[in-house]
Amino acid sequence: MESEKTAIMSLRSFDTRSFDNSDDFRHSMGSSGGGVAITDGDMAERQKSFIARTLRTVGSKFFEGKPLTELSLHVSVFQPRSFLEKLVDDWDYGPYYLTRAAMEKNPLQRVKLVAAFVIAGLHGSASLSKPFNPILGETYSAKWKDGTSVYLEQTNHHPPVTHWLVRHPEDLYTFMGFGMFSGKVNMLENCVRTRRNGVNIVDFQDGGRVVILMPYMALRGLLFGERRVEFLGGFSIYDQKNDLVADFALNVDPKFLGIFGGANSKPTDYFRGVVYKPSSAKFQKMDFSGLTAATDQKASPYMNSSLLDTKGLELRTDSDIVSTVKAFTKEAEKKPSGLSRPSGLFRGGSKSGSVSKGASKAAPAKLKGTDDSRVLCVAQGTYLGYLDFDQERYWDIRDCPAERAQPETHDLLPTDARMRRDVQALQAVLDCSDTPEYKEEREKLFDKAQVVKEELEKRQRADKKLREGPEKASIKNNGFFPNQLDLHS
Repeated sequence: MESEKTAIMSLRSFDTRSFDNSDDFRHSMGSSGGGVAITDGDMAERQKSFIARTLRTVGSKFFEGKPLTELSLHVSVFQPRSFLEKLVDDWDYGPYYLTRAAMEKNPLQRVKLVAAFVIAGLHGSASLSKPFNPILGETYSAKWKDGTSVYLEQTNHHPPVTHWLVRHPEDLYTFMGFGMFSGKVNMLENCVRTRRNGVNIVDFQDGGRVVILMPYMALRGLLFGERRVEFLGGFSIYDQKNDLVADFALNVDPKFLGIFGGANSKPTDYFRGVVYKPSSAKFQKMDFSGLTAATDQKASPYMNSSLLDTKGLELRTDSDIVSTVKAFTKEAEKKPSGLSRPSGLFRGGSKSGSVSKGASKAAPAKLKGTDDSRVLCVAQGTYLGYLDFDQERYWDIRDCPAERAQPETHDLLPTDARMRRDVQALQAVLDCSDTPEYKEEREKLFDKAQVVKEELEKRQRADKKLREGPEKASIKNNGFFPNQLDLHS
């Protein structure tokens, strides 16, 4: 109870701040074209040099269309972390927004706060150096200052699947999910496109549940031009119990003229969004069973979706989400008076009130979408600056605190990502001085790290062959090993 009181007081004290709603702030890390500009020139040149050498040796077919997990890259393009540890960077705003979402009783406000958690965390994923691919059975654990525990485990090798569990110490919320990491090189586009197919679920103490599906990411400037990381496409947040959907579209078609006025000539990190109550027919077409089965102890872990069928985890396509945002914001432009104007986390022009108070005054919107769906509010912003719902600011990169989860240091499992030999070998390289007198020693350490990396890759290939028979049998049995597990009895 004491923690709940502390959280409520924190909410009230923060709501006294105000921001200029017309402030179109975008962080200086942004590229002029969109996304995060990469400023590590040395790392970029090392990567481009490696790719160029490989192209000269084996040609572009070595890269073109191949999954990133099947490419053996030189250790110099990596960072001394596993993907498991890197993934936690996306959740830096979790302690701030998920705690507040758990305290919020109004479903619409809760969806907005979860949206702020997602959007605010996107820029944290941007980095030039690649994390090491997780090894099957690898784990990682960390904690936030409030005691929230973070656990991750690599549960499948091909395709690479990561499961995670984030739990508040007072059980205010549990954030869990899994992701099938997929990414391919496109030499014609001079980029790498990646996506984490899977689901993010936030369960709240009061029984509420929100499901999150993420956008895809692109690393531009693979061989030439500016290196930048951007997120594209559509992403969504669902509250099935309360019939709420929040759709967001990044880099909306420049020809589209919408509620925010004029042709969209902004960088690709700008987005538009809409929160609405979908028609009953639309929600009936969205099958959540394959997304949430992992939280049902009596259900098969993969339900109606094969372990290898990532499309079974998609409720809707990017084009469907983007077209919905376009259609609904056009409708909102025609009848702006129909939109509700609830107070946001940041109150422009006011210095009092709380999220809960503002939520209680929010009247249902009367605006209808194109298929009898009811639009509740519209959103705009950039994941490099801010998020506004109906001109009320819910996130501002200048003032909202981000907190990096700190790795656990006690009672580490032998499978912890930081115990990997290749991670430790690469860290030794970076710990070595890069001054001219240490150049030879640094090159020797690089060579050693490369050898260690190749040894681990060879071992993983050997282990994969040993698993092939049982793995195929498991897939045929919908994720179970025959005569070994029976959760239905």
